[in-house]
Amino acid sequence: MFKFTVYRKVSLSRNFFLLILIGCFVAVSGKMVLAHQKIATYEEALRLYESGELVAAEKEFRAAKLNVSISDHNEDINLKLSILSPIREKMEDLDETAAAYHDDKAIESLTETYGHWTESKDKWVTGTAVQKDMYGEMLDLTKLDKDMEDYFFEIKKTQMARLNNTSGIDSKEEEEIYNYLNLIPGQYYGSDLKKTIVIQAIFKKYYGDKIAKLLNTNSPVREIVTEGNRQFEMLSDFSIDVNWLRDSLDQHLLKVLSGSRDEKDYARFAEQANSTKKLSSKMAASKVFGFIEETKTDFLTEAKNLTNNHKFADAISIYEALTPLEDSAELITNTNLAWDKYEPIRVLQRLYTDKQFPNFVNSTNKFGADSVVAAISNDSLLYFGKIMGKENMVVKEGSIANSLEITKISFHSNLSTTDNPVIFIDAKSESRDHRYMAFEVRSESIVEILDVEADQLTIESNGVLLVDNPVGKGEGELAYYESSYNGYYQYTKIKVDYIEIKKEEITQNIGKKVRFRAYNDSPRNDSALIKVSETYNYDMRTYDREYVLLKGQSKFSYGYYDFIGVVTGFETIDDYGTTITVPVVQVEKME
Repeated sequence: MFKFTVYRKVSLSRNFFLLILIGCFVAVSGKMVLAHQKIATYEEALRLYESGELVAAEKEFRAAKLNVSISDHNEDINLKLSILSPIREKMEDLDETAAAYHDDKAIESLTETYGHWTESKDKWVTGTAVQKDMYGEMLDLTKLDKDMEDYFFEIKKTQMARLNNTSGIDSKEEEEIYNYLNLIPGQYYGSDLKKTIVIQAIFKKYYGDKIAKLLNTNSPVREIVTEGNRQFEMLSDFSIDVNWLRDSLDQHLLKVLSGSRDEKDYARFAEQANSTKKLSSKMAASKVFGFIEETKTDFLTEAKNLTNNHKFADAISIYEALTPLEDSAELITNTNLAWDKYEPIRVLQRLYTDKQFPNFVNSTNKFGADSVVAAISNDSLLYFGKIMGKENMVVKEGSIANSLEITKISFHSNLSTTDNPVIFIDAKSESRDHRYMAFEVRSESIVEILDVEADQLTIESNGVLLVDNPVGKGEGELAYYESSYNGYYQYTKIKVDYIEIKKEEITQNIGKKVRFRAYNDSPRNDSALIKVSETYNYDMRTYDREYVLLKGQSKFSYGYYDFIGVVTGFETIDDYGTTITVPVVQVEKME
């Protein structure tokens, strides 16, 4: 093991203490230097402080405080720093924070920073003179006021530019822009009052331009209404006057709706009016809503008048067009019912969609019903329908002769002896001018009660027909057809429409149709002179004769005949050199 000698131990101990002595000397010397520096720094800081160079003084006071070689003047240093350092530190922090928030576009945080600044500024400028001066120096140093002005100017410019976006922005973005503009302190608008005025003016112009574009380009009403409602909501949220918007919309919508009304475009008016009414909660007192109700009433009245004038399709067209504006389902139903009653053939056409009805007759308030219809289908079936109230049509069915060429179909209730409905048909005939057919609608069925071909037919009384020149019995005559026990009409007798007289009574029946028997001994080409009487006049020694002149036949033959004709008047003729006046008979028939 290595061991120190006594000498060696003494030598080492002496050297160690020598080193300690040298170290102490160096330390004392260094402290003296630092102490001198601290006093110099303090004195410089104090000089700067007293001369008003507070930022530089605060820096020196901090340097002096960091010199802990001696404690001299520490109390004063700490006092000065307690006044100056918070201002420097706060201003530097505000400056850095504001710049960072601006770069990050953190507008709300920037506004909060502005608030902290103004709060601190108010405290400092109303504090001691030293605080006010220190703040002033830091403001010059940081340029925080100029930076803040630039930051908020840029924000204002950027947000206003967003409002000019031609592609459009939504309500959320508008609200965001509004809030951002409101975050900008009032001093950058001139005052808080001017801030409110400016922002409201900006948005009023923005919304005004937006709605004006829709109005000037005659955009669809639904688009205008949607935008109008949206703007009312936004303007209300922003506490901006809406009267200008209400007036603009009222004026434009009145113009648009007036155009639709004047053009009688019911559907377009209803669609536009229905859209417009979605603004009613925002524009309750506006003229356009009174106009809508007035016009709607006029249109409904027009439809009602059309119904009364039996123009049902036009009325229903109006009701259907007004459906978006008025619940017109019941009006349409009632109009269709009225139409069905006026033209019940429509009901048959709906019931028998596979058939056509080329011949039909409608009638109202007949046979104890609101309306009735008789129709012949293209497959020669006969239908009779009856409508009562809102009940479904009751239909009965029969058949008629095939291949009839029908001229007319009608109702003749007086052909029935029991007041049943009778369907009367006038068709073409091969041998006469007409073929007349009649069908009685009975409780169980439709029964044929007449089928006759003739030149003419007249209903003389209930159950009695006068038929001119029928086929079969009574041919060439006016024949009576009368209803039998089963209701069917058949020939009964010839109609006598003249009076039986003697030829000597002709002059007593001027203007009447007569029948008389006489001998024709003087036929002519187109007439005949019948001798009525002949007497000898002894005084004059001549014959006095009375004649009747017959006309109306193409050929009068010799012999005894029964003449039927009308005594029409008198005519002057020559009788063997003597002019005489004789009665004239227009002969219709010779038997």
